[in-house]
Amino acid sequence: MRLAFYTYSYTDRLEMPIEPALKKIADTGYDGIDISGTHGSSADPLSVTPALRQLTRGTAERLGLEIEAIITHAALADSLFTDAPLDLKGSVDLAVDVGAPLVVFHMGGPKEDEALRGEARTRVVDYLKDALVYAAPRGVKLAVDGVWKDWIAETPESFLRLHDDIGSPSFGINFDPCYLMLLGLDPVEVAHMWKDRILHAHLKDHVGAYPEWEHRIPGQGDVDYPRVVQALDEIGFEAAISIETFTTMDFDEACTGGYTALAPAVGKG
Repeated sequence: MRLAFYTYSYTDRLEMPIEPALKKIADTGYDGIDISGTHGSSADPLSVTPALRQLTRGTAERLGLEIEAIITHAALADSLFTDAPLDLKGSVDLAVDVGAPLVVFHMGGPKEDEALRGEARTRVVDYLKDALVYAAPRGVKLAVDGVWKDWIAETPESFLRLHDDIGSPSFGINFDPCYLMLLGLDPVEVAHMWKDRILHAHLKDHVGAYPEWEHRIPGQGDVDYPRVVQALDEIGFEAAISIETFTTMDFDEACTGGYTALAPAVGKG
């Protein structure tokens, strides 16, 4: 099991230079990074220019960091009702360019109209099947970024049904115990339910409960991460778990604090 750090809040949102940010991550002891699938305010993967792709990959390789995942931001289901659907194939190309094995996307979906939700689910299934035909031969997998209230996949069971409908070993889920807890679920039980469908994990922390909560750096909130990591180990998870923090959190504190909280659980000191 590898330990990574998601750079989006800092190198993209706060425009930190890539070189010193990745050096801090590597020097702290992380194995890899997650990076944004877009740059700035754009939802287009081409906003990550060839020069930025080369800089990110070259810096990561020189520092011994794996690029574990590309994380997109637009909600897939909602985008399929617009003139600009989420470009997962473009995100796959980005993953290939930087050497990442996975693209993670948010699901979304209409909230109130049941007929529209049914149509959205049909569109999502068709879209993902087509995207996976493109991704799989390129050695890239796709994972929905967890489950959330009112999404097309809003419960652990509804994700399993979606996974069965997609029917591809290159499709899975990003495990996010923080949001599972906010939905009133036990992340350990969900991990055992999803098993090898878990392709990646994002570890953030929080205090409070839905609908009123605040995020924290991992180790400073309510999530019992040693228990969560033990559950991932029990199901044979061997990919990356990535610390996710936010622009309101100091980069050095987030990087060091997240590592200190999680490294012992994954056997890193």
